[in-house]
Amino acid sequence: MANSIFNQQASRTFRNYRWILHLAFWLILVLSFSLSYINNNSQLTTTYSKPIILTNFIIRFIIFFLVAYSFLFYVVPLSKKSKKYIYWLSFAGVLIFWFLLQTTILTLIFSNYQDIPGKMDHSFMGLAMRYYSSYLLFLCAFISFYYFVDIYDQQKSLKKLQQYKTQKIALESSFLKSQVNPHFLFNTLNNIYALSMKKSEQTKVIIERLESLLHYMLYECKADVVPLENEFTFTDSYIALEKLRHKEDQCTVTVEINGDVGRKKIAPLLLINFLENAFKHGAKSSFGKSWINLNIDITEDTIHFRLQNSKPFNMVGQPISEYKGGIGLANVKRRLEILYPERHQLAITNLKDRFEIDLSIDL
Repeated sequence: MANSIFNQQASRTFRNYRWILHLAFWLILVLSFSLSYINNNSQLTTTYSKPIILTNFIIRFIIFFLVAYSFLFYVVPLSKKSKKYIYWLSFAGVLIFWFLLQTTILTLIFSNYQDIPGKMDHSFMGLAMRYYSSYLLFLCAFISFYYFVDIYDQQKSLKKLQQYKTQKIALESSFLKSQVNPHFLFNTLNNIYALSMKKSEQTKVIIERLESLLHYMLYECKADVVPLENEFTFTDSYIALEKLRHKEDQCTVTVEINGDVGRKKIAPLLLINFLENAFKHGAKSSFGKSWINLNIDITEDTIHFRLQNSKPFNMVGQPISEYKGGIGLANVKRRLEILYPERHQLAITNLKDRFEIDLSIDL
């Protein structure tokens, strides 16, 4: 288990370009040690031999290296899987352990310099007081370096995740919109088939209207949004198409639009699913007179769409209690969630004698 955690943290620490940043950090540390030696060369060499100076450098460098990766491979994983007090105790324990070890080793190395008059205190406490500030400074620098790289990586990951979500939503939206075409075409072809069986003269008119509707769906709906006026023209044409099949004494259709369309735009083919649903499950499934009422209110930044249709009746004139909206409603619900998140309110009410759709969209 511990080995697995170590491997995961090591892989995360040195993945991609990170190993280059770690290498650069240590090279900068070596450079800083070298510059410190050059600046104090005359003072150091009068007191210490070069092997002692080099040994001091190597010991401190190794201790810095060990404390840094003890922090990364031991303390950091604890911050994600253990309680806070365990994390902070471990953090303090690691720092104190390596600092005491460094001071002990340096005390042994400088044991021959204890009695040099006028020079630095080479006792354990003297060395501890001398090096604790550089030890803490290094630690702060490394932790800052680590979290800077980590936050940068997190930002990149979040950006990639957001791009992925955006692409996924766009693909899903495109897929849902593409489903409208065959769904609409299937229902309309059923109309044409029914009229052709009756050898109706209206068949030719319906085909011509269908051609106009399909042209809009295939060519004008490629954009994310379309002029609201165009969408209303499309829905009017669809209603006119349905009226050709349903006689006035069989189905009464009322449409009322209030407000100025202006230059407002809307996602294409949002309303057609509701209308299809109303005609398919309201008018076509009924054995008696049916009705459909459509009211649209347009304000400066909102469109309110309310659609009511009678429930299907059976042969004895009673409303059919089991009533399903079909895949069209599921499609449009999901499209609304994608295209107008937190910018729409949709209420679907299944009453005893009618079905109601109440939709408000913030444009």
